Amino acid sequence: MRKKISLTLMFVALSFQPLFAGGSGTTAFQVLQIPMTAYEAALANNYISDASSCVTNPAVVPFAPRSVILTHAVYLEDTNYSVAGFNLPLNEKSGLNISCIYFDLGSMTRTLDNGAGGYIEQGKFGAEDKALNISYGFKINNSFSAGVTAKYIKQTIDDVSYEGYAGHLSGLYFANDSLYFGAGINNFGTQVAGYDLPTNLYLSCSGNVNENTVLIAQLDEYFNDDIYELKIASEVSLEKILFFRVGYTIPLKKEIEDFTYEFVSNLTAGVGLKFDFLSVDYAWLPSGDLGNTHMFSLLVKF
Repeated sequence: MRKKISLTLMFVALSFQPLFAGGSGTTAFQVLQIPMTAYEAALANNYISDASSCVTNPAVVPFAPRSVILTHAVYLEDTNYSVAGFNLPLNEKSGLNISCIYFDLGSMTRTLDNGAGGYIEQGKFGAEDKALNISYGFKINNSFSAGVTAKYIKQTIDDVSYEGYAGHLSGLYFANDSLYFGAGINNFGTQVAGYDLPTNLYLSCSGNVNENTVLIAQLDEYFNDDIYELKIASEVSLEKILFFRVGYTIPLKKEIEDFTYEFVSNLTAGVGLKFDFLSVDYAWLPSGDLGNTHMFSLLVKF
């Protein structure tokens, strides 16, 4: 029974992982690699310094206003991914962010060996991932900021569950008003049930080409998954209200031979509307025959 559940869990992780990471899943808690906002998802899941990024990148927290961030993604039937975050400035130089993740994989059929080489169905069971993140960020000076996040993660499938802890350390350097650099290590921690966490090291850069166009590049190394990627993205704004976004992930270590599938599944796009107190974002994440993920985010400042 437990062996069958473990195999089902592995299948689920491998099925969903290509949507968000670009390589074969060999680590626990793949939910940690899913973008936490539609803003970042549309830009190839770059950890950039918009207010929406405070739920993902703790170095962004001291720049974000008091706000609530909500995300919901729609993929397969009975499958839902949601994020809720709250950002609280503590003073002019520091802030706190608390966010939670819930990934409901829906119901699956429980199967048991019938003793004759086949199997029988015995009801349904569910599977879900949950995570709680607490982040603290502070400005070192006018050019540097840093942040740290503590994460608690729990994965449940039927009557089996696993718990773990992870961390995120990051920093931002602002060369000027239109050019900045970021670096960090995300999802580091000890093994869970004999599996490593999906830890990644990243270096990022964002710069304004002109008043309305931003180019972004990020280099990621998921060393426990043996994945190396270059993410490139661009955002174009109209009157600083309507935003068009596109991103692409370039695998630096090939695993997929089907170029058509790779091109489609590594492409992201989206749009956004931004007002003084409200931002609404949408991201489209294709994944070939698996279908499309539609992600929506709402940021409310108060």
